[in-house]
Amino acid sequence: MMKHIRQYFVSYLRNENATATLEFVLVYPFFLFIFLWSVEIGIWMLRATALERGLDFAVREIRLSPANARPSEKDSKETICEYAGYFEDCVSNLKLELRESDPRAFTGFAANADCHDRAEEVKPAQHFVHGQAHSLMLVRACMIVDPLFPQLALGGAMVNQTDGTMGIYAISTFVQEP
Repeated sequence: MMKHIRQYFVSYLRNENATATLEFVLVYPFFLFIFLWSVEIGIWMLRATALERGLDFAVREIRLSPANARPSEKDSKETICEYAGYFEDCVSNLKLELRESDPRAFTGFAANADCHDRAEEVKPAQHFVHGQAHSLMLVRACMIVDPLFPQLALGGAMVNQTDGTMGIYAISTFVQEP
């Protein structure tokens, strides 16, 4: 009886059926994570490019408008959202900053962008002032979006707000036309 049991286990261990299944089980999660990370990065890049495009159109509108008819912050947000495309609740999730800069003593923006956090009350724009003719102007837009896969390491690392969202930033410069 023991001889039959021993022969059964030896023949079972020598059987090479399902060896590909073991390799699949070991390798599949790695490739799945790489695929999901590439989708996350691709969607993030698509959103960043859309925000850049919307900001470019809004900057063109600000730059070319006469001094007495320059668009307000709300109008600029609507222009950005119109050209950016598919952002969810775009106008309320977008924060703009427009400031004049001295080209001879360039300071730029503060390192930490004041982006809207959905968990907090809405704060007004930090600085949105049109410059004079021939002034160097800096524009920064920050859009709050949800990561596609926040449970994965990459989506969780991209989160920079207290409510689990991430900020996408776009910066542009222009010289105010007379």
